[in-house]
Amino acid sequence: MATIRPAQEGDLQGAYDVWYRTETLENEQPLAPGQPAPYLRHVLRTGALIVAEEDGALRGFAGAITRGNVLFLTDLFIDPTYQSGGLGRALLHAVAPASDLIRCTVSSSDPRALALYIRSGMRPQWPCFALRLDTTTHDWSRLSFPDAPAITEAAPDDPDLLAWDTRSGGRPRATDLAFWRADQGGVALWCTRDGQRIGYAIIRLNAGSLEDPSACAVGPVGATTPEEATACALAAVAWATQHASVVTIEVPGPHACLPVLLDHGCHILYADTFVSTVSAPFFDARCYIPSGGDLF
Repeated sequence: MATIRPAQEGDLQGAYDVWYRTETLENEQPLAPGQPAPYLRHVLRTGALIVAEEDGALRGFAGAITRGNVLFLTDLFIDPTYQSGGLGRALLHAVAPASDLIRCTVSSSDPRALALYIRSGMRPQWPCFALRLDTTTHDWSRLSFPDAPAITEAAPDDPDLLAWDTRSGGRPRATDLAFWRADQGGVALWCTRDGQRIGYAIIRLNAGSLEDPSACAVGPVGATTPEEATACALAAVAWATQHASVVTIEVPGPHACLPVLLDHGCHILYADTFVSTVSAPFFDARCYIPSGGDLF
């Protein structure tokens, strides 16, 4: 019988090992294991991280961050040997119990995960596409986008940046912006047109993955209107291509930049599903691109 308990710092490697076994289970050539992702420590320190332990070994873990009135489920992983035994349901209840908070997550395509979230009250809203751009084969420096806004770097401590992110992303999260800046090499950008700010973007230069350790990630990206959202997203990706050989971005299905990015060399790695307990999301998916499936 597994014990469900709050995680401690010493549990991070065990949690990572569970994630690694789950993510590489079907890979013909599994990638070499590594160290816990820095965001897991961030979740432990600024959110909630729960583990399932049996016989001294971690069998699963779940994480969530609450910002404002929004609880976002960052992780829910069960060791493959122990899946379908009720651990997922127990961890989800422990980390994200029913409450007045908006509860949401980005679910994998695993039907068991989707079924678990739907039964807990989170309903599918739209797909979220993880895109990858190889800048060695698609040179964006030669592209010209007629409606491109001007790009300038924002001061890391600019209070307007937090205000813009709060409006675009639907919840205040100064701790997450600080994490991206300190741990993922986050660079904040302003998008302006005719001297007026129309959007912002954060490029995380050190947000690689097991598959692409040197990749940089684009997001979050927010814009004032759906019409300006594509211009801001393209400008952010173009800036990122000058600093990395691989660029990743996770785009909500309703966002108009999706077909444009696919037309210009991005390809889909996978498609997840955004699920939420409210049908009217706390952000406008036509104007906002999240940071990804970890902190959104």
